Amino acid sequence: MTRIAVVTLTAAIAAPGGAKAEQLKIAMIEALSGPAAQTGIAFTEGMRYGVDRLNAAGGFNGQPVKLLEYDNQGGPTGAAEKLKAAIAEGARIVSSASSSAVAAQLSEDIRKHNLRNVGKEVIYFNVGSEAYELTAEKCHFWFFRMGTNPYVRIKALVRAMKDNNVLGEKIYSINQNYSYGQDHEKAQAQFVKEAGATVVESVLHDVNKIQDFSPYVAKIKASGAQTVITGNWANDIILLIKAVGDAGLKVRIGNTSLDTPGTLGNAGALALGSYLVKIYNLEAGGAPGKAFIEDFKTKIGHYPYSEEPTSVFATALLGEALKLVNFKGGDIDAKAVALALEKAKWESPVGPWSVRADDHQVILPITISEVSRAATYKVDTTDMGFKLVRVVPADAAAVAPSPACKMQRPG
Repeated sequence: MTRIAVVTLTAAIAAPGGAKAEQLKIAMIEALSGPAAQTGIAFTEGMRYGVDRLNAAGGFNGQPVKLLEYDNQGGPTGAAEKLKAAIAEGARIVSSASSSAVAAQLSEDIRKHNLRNVGKEVIYFNVGSEAYELTAEKCHFWFFRMGTNPYVRIKALVRAMKDNNVLGEKIYSINQNYSYGQDHEKAQAQFVKEAGATVVESVLHDVNKIQDFSPYVAKIKASGAQTVITGNWANDIILLIKAVGDAGLKVRIGNTSLDTPGTLGNAGALALGSYLVKIYNLEAGGAPGKAFIEDFKTKIGHYPYSEEPTSVFATALLGEALKLVNFKGGDIDAKAVALALEKAKWESPVGPWSVRADDHQVILPITISEVSRAATYKVDTTDMGFKLVRVVPADAAAVAPSPACKMQRPG
């Protein structure tokens, strides 16, 4: 086990009467190296900032909150080993983000751990893994999804593109062939149909293994599609955009990961006009939003234009939940924290965050943006950024809980 980093925190506050207070430790098990590191590092930076804010507000249970960081080495096996290390080190909240496969492994391992260790349970505070099954057939009391899922994102994206008259009538759906991409395919089919348009063809492909997307672009061209909607991320969105541009194909792209560091830098002007659906946009939120992004830049060194706001806002909601419990400087009761998360509310710069008790899906506002040279904040040392198109309120962004979630609550 290698602990990659521990956030520098404020000095410990003495527990009342010298009692031995249990320190709240949050373990971030994330891809900090390898092909998914651009995403994993962004989520982790947001968590660092969020934990620092918790400690600036006084910490918890008479002590600063401690963040432990572990590199999951890109897969479920590495994550499972790091989970054991995190629990051994005293973590009571475990977080991860960038892989639904990793999330499924951690979720099941934590569920089993908690069955065997009543009174020493661990909360899984997931801030970015979007496979729908995690809050559907695989839901459980100890799992909280503090981000979106493909149905939430694609619902908002398709409706915004239709309202702005850029959706078109013929849509091409291309996604990665694993749980997350398969959910995207289903969500795209559902909401494109609701918008009165047609998915003319749908394709699933291997994840981050395709080096040449020109055969797929030839299919897009042959289909007559006016718009491509895709949940692709990392190289799979960069290379897809490049292949579309190389073919001279005039289609608009709607996506969920254009803001991953390096994407616009690699795609260049070919990305102009593409639509992005995300939890936050740097142009949003008025004065509170401006204060947040400037403080983040001061503390971390850059603006939070990618995945960072998800971790920051999720940690802020956790902070509100922690205000609802008081362990009086003694042991932490994870069940009490979980129940508090179900009741907590936090006001982000663009609207309220809360957790739905039925399936532990966070209910949150999201933003729609267009890649544009007119964006206020440029990214990837380019002349482009993400121009805010719309903020979708939390109630409008939400989708109903899955009937497959049969959550069993502890006694």
